[in-house]
Amino acid sequence: MPVATPNITALTHSTFSEFVRSHRFVVIHFWAIWNGYDVMMRKLIETAIPAEIHEQIHFGTLDIDPPEHHEICREHRVMGPPFLAHYRDGQLVQTVIGLPKPEVVIQNLKALIYGAG
Repeated sequence: MPVATPNITALTHSTFSEFVRSHRFVVIHFWAIWNGYDVMMRKLIETAIPAEIHEQIHFGTLDIDPPEHHEICREHRVMGPPFLAHYRDGQLVQTVIGLPKPEVVIQNLKALIYGAG
């Protein structure tokens, strides 16, 4: 199963909403530089997701530490990273806390694209 090298967009409080609204399927990785699990989540996103899924989803990252990002984190109830927010057509449909196994992440991404199941 070929894996794509993803295009991951670094977001800020100024670009977050427009990014989510501009794409059909979006996954945002809320992260912090000091959290080792975020390094593993980034690697999972970059290396373990099949190309046919990556081609349909736009991935973004939001650093949780800058004070100007705290409001977005509060709105999403981010208590700590890693935290993934899945959006379909601009609407938040799922959140994932922690570092799940790659097969769980892939299953969640398929559900985002193709519907629950």
